[in-house]
Amino acid sequence: MQRREFLVLASLLIAGCATKPSAPPEVAGMRFSDAERKKIVDFYASAGGRARTGPVPAQRAKAGDLLVSGQRPNKLPVDLAKLLPDLPEPYTRLVLGADVVLVNRDSHAILDVIPQIAY
Repeated sequence: MQRREFLVLASLLIAGCATKPSAPPEVAGMRFSDAERKKIVDFYASAGGRARTGPVPAQRAKAGDLLVSGQRPNKLPVDLAKLLPDLPEPYTRLVLGADVVLVNRDSHAILDVIPQIAY
């Protein structure tokens, strides 16, 4: 292989490695069902939810985003988790700020968001 061919091949390989990763493919798939949304909204609107005091945190999560290492999501309250059907692995529901999010634990991809409900 001549030097010019080698340099062209090496530059193509390097350029291919430097491309931005695409969004996780599962973003279009898993979502909160209408029944799950209703149960979550009803839970936080009723006496079973936490008291709504102080300012409401801004929406921090959007479908298609990834959980950042500094973010500290919480599990859903046990009483609410009991009302919802189990999810297949590796999916889970979490509370991030005032948002309830559906997350793939393996890729940390946020698949769906119910904004500004958990405060």
